[in-house]
Amino acid sequence: MPQFLILTDDYKDENALDRRMAVREDHINRMSLEKEKGNFVTGGAKLDADGKMRGSMLIVNLQDEMAVEQWLAADPYVVGKVWDKIEVLPFKVADV
Repeated sequence: MPQFLILTDDYKDENALDRRMAVREDHINRMSLEKEKGNFVTGGAKLDADGKMRGSMLIVNLQDEMAVEQWLAADPYVVGKVWDKIEVLPFKVADV
């Protein structure tokens, strides 16, 4: 199954972190379910110099970029207007 690296930046308005925190539990619960299905490999929050969340990094196993786009569209961080910019790159986790 192809792998993809997803890099995101959060919106930068004054309510961005509040929106993230409001849907964070839903996002994490979804990632747990997606891990069980084999779609989500790993990920986490990108932090700024003060240690505040400002984006995310995810590695996923999905058929193709179209499947990644559809998968992302259902994420609480997309629906809840947390992620502003999203970059999707073909990726391969090293077998070490």
